[in-house]
Amino acid sequence: MRKRGAALAGAFLLLTGCVYYNALYNAERLFEEGERHRRAGRDSLAAACYDQVIQKAAGGYRQEPAGEWADDALLLLGRAYLRRGEFREARASLEAAAEHAGSETLRLQALLHLGEAYVIAGDRVEGTHLLNLALGGLPSGHLKAEGHLWRAWALLEVGEEDVGWWDLDQAAGDGRVRLDAALTQVAWALRLDAPERAREGMRWLLGSGEAGARADTVVALARAAARRWGPAQAAALLEGSDTARWEPSARGRVRLARASLLREAGDTTGAEALVRRVAGGFGPAAADARLALAAWQLARARNLEEARSALPMLLPAVGTPAAARRGERLREMFALAERGYDEPLAWFAAAEAARDDLGALALARGLFLTYAEAAPSDPWVPKALLAALGATDDEAERDRLRGRLERWSDSPYVLAARGEPALGLEALEEELARRLEPMRTR
Repeated sequence: MRKRGAALAGAFLLLTGCVYYNALYNAERLFEEGERHRRAGRDSLAAACYDQVIQKAAGGYRQEPAGEWADDALLLLGRAYLRRGEFREARASLEAAAEHAGSETLRLQALLHLGEAYVIAGDRVEGTHLLNLALGGLPSGHLKAEGHLWRAWALLEVGEEDVGWWDLDQAAGDGRVRLDAALTQVAWALRLDAPERAREGMRWLLGSGEAGARADTVVALARAAARRWGPAQAAALLEGSDTARWEPSARGRVRLARASLLREAGDTTGAEALVRRVAGGFGPAAADARLALAAWQLARARNLEEARSALPMLLPAVGTPAAARRGERLREMFALAERGYDEPLAWFAAAEAARDDLGALALARGLFLTYAEAAPSDPWVPKALLAALGATDDEAERDRLRGRLERWSDSPYVLAARGEPALGLEALEEELARRLEPMRTR
């Protein structure tokens, strides 16, 4: 009976160990899945995986804290906590893993991630010390590359640029870390005013299919580059966006960002040509490109006929809410302008719609002036002339408008513009709103 009991106890322990091992194995697979989601920019899915890792690894460790795989469980716990940004818990788990490690390799891995935790938390001295210990003993691989990445952060932060860039180069040599290394390189190049390093990092990003998941980050970095070096240099960083091996929507977003930068730099021809190429495709980026073309057409439109040519640009994108709203505002403005022939105040309403809803300042200026000519004795003519004045940068035109406003020197609108008491202004505004409201709601 005693032998049978011993055998049953041994079988139970073996079964318990198998359950523990399987739980840990599943947790490791979940962690790797979380890493794939993280690299692909699927942050919510990655977070869900790390949550499950913590549940499984913590459960296994609590079940057998002195077991054969306890150190592996602690290491996995520390890494998952680290990815979730829970640094206190991460450090506690990693310190315990290093202290109870059953092998030198596992101890060094724990030190590496512990160093990473210290760097992220701002303790770069201790973080660099721990990373040095780990990097001195670990074999080549993605973990060592990750250590180089975080040591680069620590070194660049304290001005050790040569060694920091070298560490980043080492990190970029591993496929699983290369994306983070390239993004880090561009970010630090901006901080340290190193445009060639930024170009190098951006070339890799635009040449990598994996980087398409970080398209929004790439755009944000390009915008930061525009603030640092001007829009022309920032647009040059994105030169490879036309041939980026990304899915069409991601590639389109970056190409539109480059077009916007080109336009800011004064290359309107190049910007419009690029946006037209994007507009010829499909999906959200193509719809955004058509919206941009319509907006640019409206911005330079000087009359209703030129503004009307924006409608065909919007039609292929009317399935998107933004394009539908823009098309509706445009048609409302045309309807108001048509009514102006019978009710001149509708020209004023059309001008406000052109200015406020469509960003068509040149057209708005013309519509305000059309109203002023059509109803020269209306008390709202000075308001229209002031609006036209605010919608032009041409100094000769501004002088002409100021001359016309001199004839309205006693108008409450002109007095208010000068900062003087404007008796009757509120009543005029209430009457204008009362007259415009039915026009806008028909």
